[in-house]
Amino acid sequence: MFFSRVSNQDISGISRDEFLLMADSELVKHCRVEVFTGSGPGGQHRNRNYTAVRITFLLLAGITAEDCTHRSQKQNLDSALQKLRINLACCWRQKAPDCGEFTHRNQNNMLYALELAKLLDMLCSCNLDHKEAACRLNLSNSRLIKELAREPEVWREFQRARTRLGLFELKMPGN
Repeated sequence: MFFSRVSNQDISGISRDEFLLMADSELVKHCRVEVFTGSGPGGQHRNRNYTAVRITFLLLAGITAEDCTHRSQKQNLDSALQKLRINLACCWRQKAPDCGEFTHRNQNNMLYALELAKLLDMLCSCNLDHKEAACRLNLSNSRLIKELAREPEVWREFQRARTRLGLFELKMPGN
């Protein structure tokens, strides 16, 4: 899924990078937001109040995110929007430049999804050759692998894609 869609197309005149950098209030305008009661531990507050949030990106089918870890609907909305940005970064490929720079970001940083998207673009342009992609991004091989492993679903999909191409499976880095 993450490594299969390559599109240089803008959607509604907006590029992927613009969506990733949008303020939460703007991004929500391109989404359907559903609130519901969360399940699991947390007592009456979680089970009786509509604090859980599910967001569906309306312009690309199948891109959703949800969160119900916080007691506040607003905090859950913020977390779900960050997850949605990461999903967009994973699913929307663009042509990578011949070389680029990668900047390590905290996963809560708004620029994190954009840096992840650029890393995945470069990997796809190098046919999942992590050594070539690392070189073109001015990273060490181990740094690139650690960046991929920060998102478990990205790591799993990267390994599946490598296997489909007949490449050997890489060892999960120890953090």
